[in-house]
Amino acid sequence: MTAQLLAGYAPFIAAIGVMIAIGLLEVLTLLLGFSASEHAGNMLVHHFDIDHGGCVQTGIAGQFLGWLHVGRVPFLVFMVLLLTGFSISGLMLQSVLHLLFHFMLPPFVAAIFAFSIALCFVRKVGKPLGRFMPREETSALSEIDFIGRPVRIVTGEATQGNPAEARFVDEFGQAHYLRVEPDDGSHFFVRGQTVLIVARVSASLYRAIKSPRHE
Repeated sequence: MTAQLLAGYAPFIAAIGVMIAIGLLEVLTLLLGFSASEHAGNMLVHHFDIDHGGCVQTGIAGQFLGWLHVGRVPFLVFMVLLLTGFSISGLMLQSVLHLLFHFMLPPFVAAIFAFSIALCFVRKVGKPLGRFMPREETSALSEIDFIGRPVRIVTGEATQGNPAEARFVDEFGQAHYLRVEPDDGSHFFVRGQTVLIVARVSASLYRAIKSPRHE
């Protein structure tokens, strides 16, 4: 009986363990001078072109993540809300069924119900939180403020149609990650090169030129 109970609760206990592991990873990376959750959140926002202002057309995945307020609240908060909603709703569902009807749903089926509830929980709770928290990828700046700023290529080689990730730190100390490609199709940028943003293509994609100050 104990083994059956543990099996029914397994996905939700595991979610609590994952939440603890994410917290420990965040503490470790902060000690090393950066935030793993912030970087992960920026990557999601940039990859799926999540735009909460509605100024840029995004795909279905980007619209869904935007509906969940990814990018509006810190990614660490998003993950805590999701895992908390999943684990609590799942544990409550299985406990009520076991108490009243003396049976539990198969873990996979219970996880589907709990995940659906968790998504609604993130949507409802994330909305008011987003009003009091700066967006991860913009902080005190909007994306349009990126134009005219020098950024450093941090991964890969950028050619037109094949952007690379770039990074800069604003005057408020907030790090920003974005994808850049050359404005001139005959140019390319390499890792470590500093370039100048000249135009915005999408929510996370920008065109750049070689920075005159760093030639």
